[in-house]
Amino acid sequence: MFGKEKSRDFTDTPVVSKTSSKDIKTLIGEGCKVEGNFFIPTYTRIDGAIKGDLTGDSGIVASEVVNFGHIQGNVETQKLELKKGSSLSGDITVNQLNAELGSAFNGKCSMTEPPGYEPETSVQEQPQ
Repeated sequence: MFGKEKSRDFTDTPVVSKTSSKDIKTLIGEGCKVEGNFFIPTYTRIDGAIKGDLTGDSGIVASEVVNFGHIQGNVETQKLELKKGSSLSGDITVNQLNAELGSAFNGKCSMTEPPGYEPETSVQEQPQ
């Protein structure tokens, strides 16, 4: 579930998803901005923005997730913020993770590389 933060602006950031499009049954399209409480029973991709509570039986795919409440299920996102007092029980695939003191996470975390990321070359040993 996403908690309610009245001053938070909607954001529209593209998401790079590892989830197969055939697995996604619900889509909240780019540019859509919705408020309220939602129950979504299938794997959901969010290209738009949701303010309010979101619960479901499967998982969430979104470009950015800011959790003020409780999420139970898997989350796939570029950026995940767990705010003080929030909790997440499930596996996450994330590029950037920010967990405030007082938040809770129980599950597996897989960190991904950001688009355009080039790893630094290692320093080669000098011959002796």
